[in-house]
Amino acid sequence: MKALNVVVLFIAIIVFSNTVVAVSDIYNEKLDELSEVVHSNPERTLILIEDLSSAQDELTTEQYSRLLVLQSVQNLYSAEFELAIDALQRAESFNPSEKLLNSIYLYQASAYLGLHEYQQALDVMSTNLSRIEELEDTDIKISSYLRLVNLYLDLQAYGEMSRYAELALTLSRGKSAKNECYSLLYLAVAELKTEKLERAEGGFKSSRDFCQLNNLPVIVAMSKKGLGEVAIKRANYAVAEGYLLQALEEYRPFKFQIEIDSIHSLLSETYLGLSQTDKAQEYAGLVMALPDEPVNLSYKKRATKVLAELANERGEYAQAYQYLSQHQAITNILHDDTKAKANAYQMAKFENGEKSREINLLNHERELYTAREEMRELKQNNDRMGLLIVGGGFVLLAMFAVAITGQKRKYKKLAQFDALTGILNRDTAQNIAENRYIKDSFKSLEFSVVMFDLDHFKRINDNFGHGTGDWVLKRVTEAISKNCRSADIFTRFAGEEFVLFLPATDAETAVELAEQHRLVIEAMDTKYSGREFKLSASFGVTSSSDADLSLDPLLHRADIAMQYSKEQGRNCVTLYSREIGLSRSPTYIVSPDESPSEFAERSQAEG
Repeated sequence: MKALNVVVLFIAIIVFSNTVVAVSDIYNEKLDELSEVVHSNPERTLILIEDLSSAQDELTTEQYSRLLVLQSVQNLYSAEFELAIDALQRAESFNPSEKLLNSIYLYQASAYLGLHEYQQALDVMSTNLSRIEELEDTDIKISSYLRLVNLYLDLQAYGEMSRYAELALTLSRGKSAKNECYSLLYLAVAELKTEKLERAEGGFKSSRDFCQLNNLPVIVAMSKKGLGEVAIKRANYAVAEGYLLQALEEYRPFKFQIEIDSIHSLLSETYLGLSQTDKAQEYAGLVMALPDEPVNLSYKKRATKVLAELANERGEYAQAYQYLSQHQAITNILHDDTKAKANAYQMAKFENGEKSREINLLNHERELYTAREEMRELKQNNDRMGLLIVGGGFVLLAMFAVAITGQKRKYKKLAQFDALTGILNRDTAQNIAENRYIKDSFKSLEFSVVMFDLDHFKRINDNFGHGTGDWVLKRVTEAISKNCRSADIFTRFAGEEFVLFLPATDAETAVELAEQHRLVIEAMDTKYSGREFKLSASFGVTSSSDADLSLDPLLHRADIAMQYSKEQGRNCVTLYSREIGLSRSPTYIVSPDESPSEFAERSQAEG
């Protein structure tokens, strides 16, 4: 009888265990469904969240943490950022798995960005990044890197964005077509944001073709939209129209409203460029009907500019003035937001640098302490022979230290200097210049940039060979380096293109220096190359303004001025001016103290 009771009890335990497993599987299935619909079906999302929340007592801690994370995603879509942060903090308190913890940190960063609390967002990102670098799980790393790319895009930190997209691409290549597709797209977006249009176009075409091949239609649509934006920047509006209309049709089945609104704003600008005023008015009107929320501001900025130009063409100057006033107000909001992002990002970089230096200092002190203790022990316990061995050991260590120092210097030089010319490479020079630019900005000092390109350099390579071309690059670099001031930062930017960063230098002085460099190049004697030919270079110069948050706008303006020098016959120096910039991207600007009637009179006069 006792044996029978034991058997009955054992069977009951098995049945109960199977029931628990079955119930657990049901909740996992519901959570899987929720993770699918949370991005596309708000009504079903709310039903599932309510259903799972009512069964909270039956969920495991991991399941409940997962529910809270998915609930936070729904809060993010509803722009309820504080509720999202609260849900994520509760999810974190249940000690979730590494994979789920990774999602918690990344969604927390998104929520803080939504609240414009950029410093906290960067802190969370930094914490998560230091954590995942120690993990062996490649899938977690890829998803983390791609999420970081998104966050850095929102922060307008395009260098970091490109860096993590490259890491994600390297890890996902040949393993995950979807992640590889996203990585290719983000790399192209980074090129577009930094105005490298040729590379952006190639990147978007690569992502479009690869994603088409792997049946990822949403990313194909994103790539086509990117190609449309490149075409707009090149004023090739007919090409832009084709790409944007294709992307619009491909977004609609997915009800991807944010991207649809973005394309509407781009189409308004495209049809303005094509002089199809009715369509430009129609698409701009769709954008202006959107709610006045932060996510829509960049679209409305473009639409108000289009509507202002349309009103101006119709002679409705008061209406044009109103739209331009709206445009300027939105621009100011976005500018302030961008400045806040830039300040938070620079502060985070500074703090991380300080932490690294502090850790290095502590490690160094610990090493010194250990060495002192070892020395004391040797002095107490060893005889004369031991001391002689120690002395010999120190000699060997010194020799080893000298060798290591030499190797470190060698590798540091390889990492920081251009292999052919010996001057700073682009990344190193730009990092040094960015730091100096920030210091000069705080002191209200002007900062200038000079960009120059050797004229007809391809002909030298084609006619005399690449050896002669290399000789030219080395001799030009030597000549310019001798002519530079001690604080100037000289770098080879790309191929035969060079940049001089000039701290604490105004535009007039920068032009004088550029002219000196131009004359130095023009006077070079090429007979020592074994050939005789003329050398010259085209220069572009610009200086900083209060609106500049980094060196990127200065580099862009210097490049425009340099291209203008080439158009003027080469071998000259051009200082960037508003007129030169407007000749490539015309715009209307309302002065802060200008009344509607004054604006109307000026518009008629300029028209």
